[in-house]
Amino acid sequence: MAQHHSSRALTYGGGGSGAVNFSDGWGVAAGTGVDIPQGNFNYTFKPSVNFNASVYRFLGSFTASLTLGYTNFKPHEYFISETVEGSDSNVNTYNADMPVISTYAGAAYNIDIADNFRVYGGVNLGLYFTDFAVAYEIDGANTFVYDKWSQSLYYAPKVGIIFPVTPKLGISIESKYNFFSQKLTLGDVSGKQNWNSLSLGAELVFKF
Repeated sequence: MAQHHSSRALTYGGGGSGAVNFSDGWGVAAGTGVDIPQGNFNYTFKPSVNFNASVYRFLGSFTASLTLGYTNFKPHEYFISETVEGSDSNVNTYNADMPVISTYAGAAYNIDIADNFRVYGGVNLGLYFTDFAVAYEIDGANTFVYDKWSQSLYYAPKVGIIFPVTPKLGISIESKYNFFSQKLTLGDVSGKQNWNSLSLGAELVFKF
């Protein structure tokens, strides 16, 4: 009589049939992608490469995560000189890079389309720590500089797919739309500029 061998050692939840969808346990991930500025943000900054590291908790149909990320947005032009319409005044604008350190929690709902293939949708919520300055110079004088290191609330809806290649290693591909705001100050006057970017990226997920 042929002896039956259990395939349980090759599965990590995911509904049987030898599936290795990540449905329980913990994981860590490292990834990269591109942030593409949208709207007014796109007028000043170019797309930027991002890097991130995450900790995951897989809970059946739900996944929770904590992420630390970094990117550095660079302006299209570091120096812009323009003449004020209807006058002889000249305005010089000096832009700088904008490094961003992000820290946020995420939650997602998972749908197992097939064995070894899962789609998900969810949201991230956390903080952006940005370092940015811009200076304006009118007719060679009166330089105004917005200050640096602003902190802002960050949130992003996200969708993605994840497919394990082994019971302990998977690949995640994700798209998210980021919302955050840059705090600006000029003497005693302060303001806020809301910015958006579209992120496309991939991660290697190590499950344990």
